[in-house]
Amino acid sequence: AHAFTQANSIHDVNAHGHAQIFGWVGLFIMGFAYQAFPRVWHTRLAAPRLAVAAFLLMLVGLTIATISMTLTEAWAAAVPAALLGGGLETLAILIFAGQIVATFRASGAKLEPYVGFVLAALFWFVAMSVFNVWHTYKTMTSTGESLLWYVATYQAPLRDVQIHGLALFMILGVCQRMLPGLFNVPRGSDRRAWQALGVLIAAVAGESILFVAYRWTGNHALAALLMLPWLMLAAGVAMVAWPWKLWRPFPESDRSAKFVRAGYAWLAVSLVMLLLLPAYQYASGIAFSHAYYGAIRHAITVGFISLMIMGFAAKVVPTLNGVDTRRLTALWGPFILVNIGCLLRVSVQTLTDWHTGFYGIIGVSGTLEVAGLAWWGAGLARIMLAGRRESDELVQLNTPRPARIEPQHRVAQVLEWFPQTEPVFVEAGFAAVRNPLLRRTLARTVSLAQACRMHGVNVDALVARLNDAAMGSTG
Repeated sequence: AHAFTQANSIHDVNAHGHAQIFGWVGLFIMGFAYQAFPRVWHTRLAAPRLAVAAFLLMLVGLTIATISMTLTEAWAAAVPAALLGGGLETLAILIFAGQIVATFRASGAKLEPYVGFVLAALFWFVAMSVFNVWHTYKTMTSTGESLLWYVATYQAPLRDVQIHGLALFMILGVCQRMLPGLFNVPRGSDRRAWQALGVLIAAVAGESILFVAYRWTGNHALAALLMLPWLMLAAGVAMVAWPWKLWRPFPESDRSAKFVRAGYAWLAVSLVMLLLLPAYQYASGIAFSHAYYGAIRHAITVGFISLMIMGFAAKVVPTLNGVDTRRLTALWGPFILVNIGCLLRVSVQTLTDWHTGFYGIIGVSGTLEVAGLAWWGAGLARIMLAGRRESDELVQLNTPRPARIEPQHRVAQVLEWFPQTEPVFVEAGFAAVRNPLLRRTLARTVSLAQACRMHGVNVDALVARLNDAAMGSTG
């Protein structure tokens, strides 16, 4: 009975992690990439109908795999069903990755460091989906000591590839492209970003390979060497994020800014905790603390990844629906609930190593986090449902045509006031202004200064050319 209960517990935990990574993180990354990258690269998505197929395959595969994993001990067909679900997920991810790569190649855009991070994230996405299918089969068909060995040997490397590989690489890549434009933070050098990419690839590969090698050989010297890729992980993140000076308020504020800054704070917490793992093992006398290691994972999955998802969605969803974020609530409620929940979980879960009484508080943290996410999600749903109406309302809020174009003016405003400026935008690299959808949505929420920062264009030079075109016609 104990073995049966233990196996069920392992399968339930695996199903939870599967739903979180493939559902919450994977689906968001796919949706964001489908929407954002073609626009960033000024092109159309390659084979757009395949995006619908990828979504359906991912959704069906995720549902089948997650349910099957929870029914391992109760359903005779659970294993083949889970493998079918995993296969559908892998096919969806291959389609998605192929579309993004094909879109980039067709765009003719420059291979910048952020693109390197995105391409690396796509590689980790495909690799972890294949790894996950194999790991699922092994854990669902093993029992007793064999089951424990597979979980103890391969669960951590799988999570490393999923979290440090897929999620971290994609977020760092998107931030390199978006943060300077959205919040006017300094850009890091391309050389340092490329170096950071190499360091992080080596770190993720190193921590995964070393851990498996340690488990296979039992050589504790290999376990000690894990400190090297963990240090490289922290160094690579610092190389990318340090120029943004996240400990200071952003030069340009937005309701999403606090999510981004808090997210990186939680990333720092998770990395520091990871580096302190040997010290914690020594202080607690526990050879391997599942509570402490789980707290590290929670700090990066909920504290970093979830807050970054919440922050970017709070900016992107209104923008794509033509809604000015300055007219929306600041989202302090969801922000506070998720952060308090995460703080409780990370601290209290660690304290369970010292006293069992802390187990009773852990459930409160999850309740707070779910409540915050539900609050945030309901707000986004309202925006998506009412987006067209609010976008139409914005059209009625046009201000009188000014004497001169200024950097703070919105792109759509300039085009409405001075239609003859469109060729100037196109020549400067803003070909997206020809797209009617983008002119009704993104162009209404982005100022000239923000657009120039996003595309590396000198704003003063562009404004001067726009004024020349506008005044030449009106004069």
